[in-house]
Amino acid sequence: MFTKYLLLAFIAVCLLDSCKKNNGANSSGTPDKLKMYIEDATTSGLHQVDSFTVSYDGDNRITSLASPALTFTYAYASKSFTLDLYNFSQLSIHEVAYVNGSSYVDSTFQFNDTNDTTTEGYTYSGGLFTRLTTYNYSSAGSSVYSIDDYSYDNNGNAVKDVNSDGSGSINMIFNFTYTTYPLKVRTSPTYLPVASKYLPATQTITDGSGHPLGTITYSYVFDGSGRLTKETDSADNGDVFVKTYLYQ
Repeated sequence: MFTKYLLLAFIAVCLLDSCKKNNGANSSGTPDKLKMYIEDATTSGLHQVDSFTVSYDGDNRITSLASPALTFTYAYASKSFTLDLYNFSQLSIHEVAYVNGSSYVDSTFQFNDTNDTTTEGYTYSGGLFTRLTTYNYSSAGSSVYSIDDYSYDNNGNAVKDVNSDGSGSINMIFNFTYTTYPLKVRTSPTYLPVASKYLPATQTITDGSGHPLGTITYSYVFDGSGRLTKETDSADNGDVFVKTYLYQ
């Protein structure tokens, strides 16, 4: 089981890469193309660094992020794309994401090397990504594993994520505040939904009863062209997650 601050680090990654509103007009790619993406994590006294080489296809879509330990590869079809995650060259996760007519991910189907299978359903309202439903799947059928409900401010930024279990009991509540820095760079396919237009300033997490579990504070460094070059996510227990972006 994750400790709460390992979970905080995971949520920090999720916030930028998969839990935000997608701009359908930019679904073919981002103008801020990376050549390398570096993750540097210090959690519970452990220090780990992963440096990923980033590759794109002719349509500026990410096709791989490759480090010595982990490789994410993406392949695109007309109404879907696939993710294959390799752990030291061994396939660990295979996922198919289905894309709707608005260039948003509609649903996913995933299996891993431990024979676990999950599916996801994505719900949108007024162009905003409002609910993520995760299902456990087996030959006997499917059951809801978790639900994330997102609420937004008037600027289209998700200010709250309420995570509940399959029976409707709230597990955790995530609250966000934002900077005035626009979200530009992506390390995942732009078909995946995103839930903000700006980079976060803070994130606080409580349990279902409102008891605090932790806080993350975000800080950023930009180059002379206004591109994000470094993000530091600092948890209130001392854990630190640093992301570095190097551009083509």
